[in-house]
Amino acid sequence: MRPLRYLGFAALALSTWAHAERPVAVLMGYWPPTNEMLREWSADADRNPRGWQGGNWRGLGFDVYAYFPEFPPDGDPTNDQIGDVGSVGSEVSDLRVDYQDTSEDFWRIVDTHRPVVLITTSRGGDITWELEALEGGHAGLTGLPADDWFSDRNGIGLPVRASIDPRSWALISRYRAGRQLASTLPLRALVREIAYLDRGTVQIDRATSGNYLSGFLGLHGLGYQARTPGVRMAGHIHVGRHVSVQDARAMMTRTLEVVLEEAGRRAAAR
Repeated sequence: MRPLRYLGFAALALSTWAHAERPVAVLMGYWPPTNEMLREWSADADRNPRGWQGGNWRGLGFDVYAYFPEFPPDGDPTNDQIGDVGSVGSEVSDLRVDYQDTSEDFWRIVDTHRPVVLITTSRGGDITWELEALEGGHAGLTGLPADDWFSDRNGIGLPVRASIDPRSWALISRYRAGRQLASTLPLRALVREIAYLDRGTVQIDRATSGNYLSGFLGLHGLGYQARTPGVRMAGHIHVGRHVSVQDARAMMTRTLEVVLEEAGRRAAAR
């Protein structure tokens, strides 16, 4: 447990209570630019000194909260070795690039907010905005679920059963050996709308986010929806490694608009 982070959660509890009548969307990020593009939706004053911008965002009827790690000392994890603090993330920030920390923080965040929309993001490769269609299904029927994943080289290294939330273990045990979950984001609409911005390449990946931390976080998002009644949409997005923060923010903003508009339509149609 990292007590410094929970100071922010006390203030957040008051905000959540005050806006309890509105449904919540939660955004999660990892390496830059995904942490930087989400900063305006953070309710943590240390992460977002300008103040939370997510209340009834754009008048769409949702409160939006974002969570992401910080990477000391310079904000650039590529300057550090995998497994070092500069690559994993600060010990007092959320969603460090580490299986145990991601498991702990993910369930704390969703238990606090109970979001009906959940978008997870991470840094990808050369594709600017890559919408992941599927998650899970790695490895074979033999061996332990933890062995399906690449080591994060930090501490324990793998998501072994005793080190992660039981709900995380249930997810990686159930969705393996070809068994997968599908994104419920409006993928085709997002391809069309993000392409209009002309910020780079946009495509749907029909594989998965992989079997490192991106895939682990992405599977958690879809797994949360699968186990939680009332969740309208969830999915993972890979953001290109060379995408500027400005472009990433523009594409995230349009993505969120499209997703929340569709979530509102789905709720009205019930």
